[in-house]
Amino acid sequence: MTLSLDHFGLAIPGLPATPESRSYRPPSWPPPKDWVCIEDENGNEVSRWGDPVWDLSPWGGKRKLLNFGDGVKINRNSPSIDPLNADDLRLIFSWRIWGPRGAVNLGSVVENFFKPVRKIFELCSREGILARDLMRYPRVFDAAIALISKSKYTQLVAELDRLIDARDFLGFVVVDRSGIRRLESCDPRYLQDQTPYIPPRIWSYQVTRLKSCLDEYLLHQNKIEDCFKFCCDAYRNNMGRDGFVSRHKAPFQTHPDRTGKYSKIVFYGPFPLTAERYGLNDLLKKWVSGYSGTSTIQSFSAYLNLVQYAGLAYLINFSLMRVSEGASIRTDALVWEECDTVRRVLMIKGETTKTDQDSDALWVVSPGVETAIVAMKSIAALRTYFPETSAEGSPYLMDWSSEPWVGGVGRRRSHKVRSVRPHVRPYGEIQRLFRKLFDPAHMIVTDDDLKVARSVTPTLDPDRYKIGSPWPLAWHQLRRTGAVNMFASGIVSDSSIQLQLKHLTRAMPLYYGRGNSSLRLNEETRLILVAAQYEVMGRELAALHSSRYLSPHGDEHKLRIVSAAGIAESVNLIEEGTAQRYEKAARKGKISFRRTPLGACMNSGRCDSGDCVESVGDCAGNSDTSPCAHVLFDRTRASSNQARLKGVKALLADTPVDSPRYRALEQERRGLENYFAYINQG
Repeated sequence: MTLSLDHFGLAIPGLPATPESRSYRPPSWPPPKDWVCIEDENGNEVSRWGDPVWDLSPWGGKRKLLNFGDGVKINRNSPSIDPLNADDLRLIFSWRIWGPRGAVNLGSVVENFFKPVRKIFELCSREGILARDLMRYPRVFDAAIALISKSKYTQLVAELDRLIDARDFLGFVVVDRSGIRRLESCDPRYLQDQTPYIPPRIWSYQVTRLKSCLDEYLLHQNKIEDCFKFCCDAYRNNMGRDGFVSRHKAPFQTHPDRTGKYSKIVFYGPFPLTAERYGLNDLLKKWVSGYSGTSTIQSFSAYLNLVQYAGLAYLINFSLMRVSEGASIRTDALVWEECDTVRRVLMIKGETTKTDQDSDALWVVSPGVETAIVAMKSIAALRTYFPETSAEGSPYLMDWSSEPWVGGVGRRRSHKVRSVRPHVRPYGEIQRLFRKLFDPAHMIVTDDDLKVARSVTPTLDPDRYKIGSPWPLAWHQLRRTGAVNMFASGIVSDSSIQLQLKHLTRAMPLYYGRGNSSLRLNEETRLILVAAQYEVMGRELAALHSSRYLSPHGDEHKLRIVSAAGIAESVNLIEEGTAQRYEKAARKGKISFRRTPLGACMNSGRCDSGDCVESVGDCAGNSDTSPCAHVLFDRTRASSNQARLKGVKALLADTPVDSPRYRALEQERRGLENYFAYINQG
């Protein structure tokens, strides 16, 4: 595989190296041993690539040595690694620093990647093996697992998974996919309480309501902006010399006395009269709790706050951001990336706030997120109108309210420091404050909701999450639910790319999962996706014995392949111990199960006929072939496959007959029709 050195380069901010420096990128790959990889601010040589110890002091602002262990021992605690292993360690560290999507935080990559990996290389040297051959020695691999500290475990697993993406360029891999599954199963923190997974019905409802709120704002955007500016100008007109509007001079009230000191003051009556002139009364009544003909102008700001929070929630639902990261997004965050596979992909540019401090990270999102950004951008612009404010860089989408009527008319408002971010209310508090955003009746947990939620999160608190009570939303639940849904869906085929949600699922694995993009994606998102990828595998194992799944070759065949996979008895979905046991078995690779658009694949070996993702034709069979012996059809996927079939038929209508593309789509159509024929038999 060819590799352009143009993709290499230091990405750590604040380094003395420039693109013209010797140390900015290696002259070849692998780097030559005499390459000057560390320079000081004057371009003087500090360390060469083949040195046993690199001096990173010019990079860190303080003395920092990186010991690869193949030189003279500095002290008794110095690592001891043989030359071949040391060269491999130098190679993977160089890939992490100079390679595509290189590290931006030197301290993080040294502490969370280099030092833990070096322990593994030290162990391999003591055992007389190469670290690149570690997976051939199970006993040594188990010993390596024991060396990983609890605090570094999750980060290191993600880093080792990242190296798998680079195996063609490195020429080896330290831990392969089966090893990653083994590491995940041994995670010392794994079975602790997890963030709750939002049941699909409730998740879909809250997303629908958020989208409705944003759409209505954009429908009335011009009227809202005109009304806001009119109100600000009214306050500016009544402002005293001190730049302050007293309670008695507030323009939106009835004031009969227009003489004396009030002769130049203009009153417009109660605010709803102004809202009516701009055609906004019905909108405010629909979304603002308690809005009536006597409401004050503060209700206008309450509506703007609601739209901002709706935009933030919608953004987090489809980006897997933390709430602090979403709240730090600026108005220039939208980035469209051209991609050969899925054409245009929408990215959100922002700052990471944990793990890997990065001021220019990227998240892949659904095109629908543009609606949220546009609405929030409109409000952010309004809130710089009065007083006119200017901040360094683009304004934040979530910022302080600057309306002259906010904070109580008649009370002087202190100047907000724009560099200090405002407090973001918890999602559950938004649910309570803005009572018209979510209908409480739709948020009540049903028996089916609780079964699904417990199947994914067996450790749910029974006192908080129970039938008949409203689901308590939290920001972090959106990240967990998004990650689990992404890997559980399996909808990434060409025929489903036309549908918006399928397009979302298609784009994200391409950028997050395959590692073939030169873009630097958010590191914490990678961590949660790696964890969810292996977690989802075991979630529906307990349901395989139910009538939900069927084999096109009959019930006896289904029983044989399910039992052969290690699932020997029918179980209760919501039984916590059973859910944990099957999930742990899936992480260890003891159970062969893979979610597909048709249902499940129970094949434990290599499959040459297809992956049942890009195409379901080979798995479902057609008029000439029988369905695969390892496939199980899931009845609950009928609606999504109906949409998939509709998309295939639409593509067939626009594809030249007898072309390779037409034949592939025709096979897809026959496979999906075969699926429906089988699930409709019983």
